[in-house]
Parts: sequence; C-alpha cells; structure tokens
Amino acid sequence: MFSNKNKKIIQHYARVFFEFSVMNMNDNDIEIFYNKIKKVCFFLSKNINIYKILNTNLLYTEKKIKIFKKIFYNFDVLLFKFIKLLILKKRESFLKEILLEYNRIYEEDKKGFVTSIVISASPLRKDIQEMIAHKIISKKKKFHIINQIDKSIIGGFLFRVGYKEWNFSIQEQLFHIQKNIFH
Repeated sequence: MFSNKNKKIIQHYARVFFEFSVMNMNDNDIEIFYNKIKKVCFFLSKNINIYKILNTNLLYTEKKIKIFKKIFYNFDVLLFKFIKLLILKKRESFLKEILLEYNRIYEEDKKGFVTSIVISASPLRKDIQEMIAHKIISKKKKFHIINQIDKSIIGGFLFRVGYKEWNFSIQEQLFHIQKNIFH
C-alpha cells in the first residue's frame, strides 16, 4: 500500500489541515466541513478521471490548479486552497488518503470515536475485542472494532488504530526468538 514515509506525509497533511480548519471554524461549521470532506472522498473514489488528473505528470501544475478550481472553488474555498497547496507541493496524489485521514482524526478528536482493527488467528468475542482496545488505547474512547482473521499469525493478535500497530502475535514472538538465536 503506502510506505511509512508516505503514511507520515498523509498523517502530517491531514493533521495540519484538521487543526487549521478547527481553529478557523466554529463547531457547527466544522461539522458541515467534515460532511463536505466525506462527500469529496466519495466523489474521488467514484470518479476515475479525477484520479487520472491527480496522478499524471503530463499536466502542468497551473493546469491542474485551474481544473480543481473549477471543480472545488464554489463547493468550498478552504478545500480548494488545500488542494492547491497539495498540487504546489507535488502531493496531490495523496489527496484522497489525506481526506480519509482527516475524517479519522475528526471522528477521534471531535466525537471520541476510534476505528480499530484486531487481527487474530480465530474470531474473538466482542468483550475480548473491547478489553484489548481499552487496555491499549483508553477507557474514554468509543470504539468501532473490526476483527479480521489471519491464520498466519498463529495465535495472539495485532491491534491497529490508524497507522499505528501493536503486534502481540505468536508469529512476531517466534521471529524475535529466531532473530536472537541466529544473531
């Protein structure tokens, strides 16, 4: 998917955009803006031509800015200015992922809602999933937990929130034992 460097770029731009929007809007406006971001994410996922424009090197920066101004300026000026910044910094190919990360940050910071993934060798009961989430993150958060099955981890579990991962799998423990024995 994305390298760690790219994940950090995505997180950085999403966090800065989120903090800027929160500082410059009241709570009602930020909720409206969040809904606009969700609509744009949907639009980007359904429109292949926009994807092509974002990822081509054949268009000059000025031409991309003109295209996105026609699409987004009347929809939301702040969003257009952010897209323009991404284009100028040659980060426009990350637009959709940055907006998805923005939504995740909004849900976590404003609604106290965290989406997490527990990967285990076999299905875990809901109460076990919640206990894992609360032990690792916080008792104050509300979680939406997805339990994915991956038999290759043998036992234990991996826990993911955003781009952070905690690996408590037997596979990982065996890897560390093997590494220590042979090095």
